[in-house]
Amino acid sequence: MNKKAFELSINFIVILIISIVIFGFGIKFVYDLMNQANEIKDITEKEINAQLENILCDSSERICIGTSTKEIRPNKVGVFTVGILNTGDRNQFYIDVKESDSEGIHYIGRTYWMLQNEVTIEPNEQKKVGIGVQVPGGADKGTYVLNVYICKGDSLSSCDKDSPPDVRYGTTQKLYVVVP
Repeated sequence: MNKKAFELSINFIVILIISIVIFGFGIKFVYDLMNQANEIKDITEKEINAQLENILCDSSERICIGTSTKEIRPNKVGVFTVGILNTGDRNQFYIDVKESDSEGIHYIGRTYWMLQNEVTIEPNEQKKVGIGVQVPGGADKGTYVLNVYICKGDSLSSCDKDSPPDVRYGTTQKLYVVVP
């Protein structure tokens, strides 16, 4: 057998093996890249919005609404975040949500709830409370306004727009529910 032909065959086989290995590394690289893209894609819009609400409420305001306007479809639920920073000595807070009684504003019906309407907060501490709003089926399209009242003291029964200034904690906060 010719020595030159044998060397040429060996060189061809070596180059073929090296090419297959490099091709395999390329396929693995593309596969890993696609997996990373899928992991990033799995971060949903809800998670991003939740993070934004946390950032928005990390301030020195006494009362803070993460996102004050949400689009909620009929028979669906939206959750608003309310942050309360205790700047005083009292540590018992009450939260009440009532629909706006202004003329020209739609009435959605009592379809909101809180996991807790009474919160204990230590001085200089901030807590966040979720307020869930469910839009009933057949609700008219439009913007609905909810007033959030936060009071300090001993009783929830006195927490509304007519509460005396020494009971109310901060100003009335507004939540806007947009029904498409």
